[in-house]
Parts: sequence; C-alpha cells; structure tokens
Amino acid sequence: MKKVSRLEYTYAVGRVRALEKKLIPRAVFWEAAEEKNLSSALKVIFDAGAFLETKIEIDDAEKLDAFLGREAAALSRSVAELLLEKDILHALDKEGSPVEALSAAETTGYEFIQEYFRQKIDLGNLKVFLRAKYAGISLEKFVSQMRPGGHVDAHKYIDHYEQSLSEFGENIRTTQFPDVWSSAVDALLERETFVDLEREIENYLMRFLRKAKLIVFGPEPIFAYALARKKELNHIRLLGVSKINVIPQEILKSRMSITYV
Repeated sequence: MKKVSRLEYTYAVGRVRALEKKLIPRAVFWEAAEEKNLSSALKVIFDAGAFLETKIEIDDAEKLDAFLGREAAALSRSVAELLLEKDILHALDKEGSPVEALSAAETTGYEFIQEYFRQKIDLGNLKVFLRAKYAGISLEKFVSQMRPGGHVDAHKYIDHYEQSLSEFGENIRTTQFPDVWSSAVDALLERETFVDLEREIENYLMRFLRKAKLIVFGPEPIFAYALARKKELNHIRLLGVSKINVIPQEILKSRMSITYV
C-alpha cells in the first residue's frame, strides 16, 4: 500500500486542532465528581465539552450507555473522514486488542502509532505480572497470559518470577516503566488495590499520546485525538456510573487518569 503524503493531512490536522480545544480537562471531571447527583455532574461536563445532545435527561445506566454509544458512533464517523489510511483505522478499531492493533499499525510505517501499541503491550504484561504474583499463580500460567510485541523481553519476567516484588523492581528500573511499577506496588502493599496500577497505566499512555501535539502534518494527531476522545467518553461513563451508585467522590477521583488537555 502506498503511504499517503504527510501534507495530505493538512486539513485533517487543522480540524483536529480545533476539536482538541473542546476536550475536557481532568480538573473539570474532578469538579463534576464533587457534584451531589448525576444531573448536576453531567451539567458541568456538558458546559465544558462538545456533544451531540446536551438537553437530554440521563437518570440511569441504560440511558447513559445509549448517550455514550451515540457519541462514540459520531466519533468513529469523524475519524473515518479524517484518516486517509485504512490500516490506521483498523488499528484504532482493534485498540482493545493491542497485539492485533500493532500488526495493523506495522503496515502503516508510522513509528508513533506502532510505539503506542508496543508500550500498551508492555504495560499490559506488567499488569499481568503483578496480578499473577499477587494471586500466586504458576509461572506456566503467567507465561500463557503474556502478549508478544512489546519492548520488554519476556525473560525479564520469566527469569525473575520467583523474586519478591521489591527485588523485581530493580529489574523494572532498566525499562520505561519504573514509576508505574513503584506506584502500583506501593498501593498493592499498603491498600491491596490495583486501582493505582490501572490509573498510572492510563496516565503513561496519555502522556505518550500528548506528544502528537508537536507533530505538524500526518495522521498521528488524528490518531491521538481519537484515543483521547474515547478516554473522555470512558471518564463520563465512570462519572455517571459512580453517581448512579452513590460512590464517594474520593474513590471516583482516584480512578480518574489524566486527560489529553
């Protein structure tokens, strides 16, 4: 497949720069988290962002999912119009399965897009490793759950599987993820929770995507915007479900990762 010239993305990048300005910062999500009910929380969100509908009543999980489904469909249509290469669209569609997504991304020739999925695979393996150690599962079962394609060699985990978490942390220092590991292990040992791990993984990936803001021409800004907007919709779902189930705001905030803006 012939690679599209970066200059052919001039209009698309300009369009995305305008859309980025309508993305919602985490501070606004925190403000919404402090509201007493779902209606007032969503008003804060609707006032700050851009949505197809802002005058609808959402008072249960079914209506919330329907609303978010319509927004996700609109996002997919917009991104399909802006991205000029089908393999990148395919990679985005497979984002939840990073090995398949990486396979699609490798045909595009865009290193930034490939690197995102490699790092997602690495972070997924790190999560599998920590959960396996906590649950005490066998090395064989852990290996069966690992995914290929990342930067971190499998033997970094396999050869040191019997080490304690603190001992293994020394091995992680030579990778890109020592801060993610440290935060996750501290939370696991102190509070027996994986919430910090999930949040820090999302934080790491979002910081990586933010680098696309520096790219003037090409598909990377559209790719990053699509994932940023998907994350925004996930934050709204988290906010909505938490308000419906009367989850304390402190717990809700602890689950919110950083945003693109």
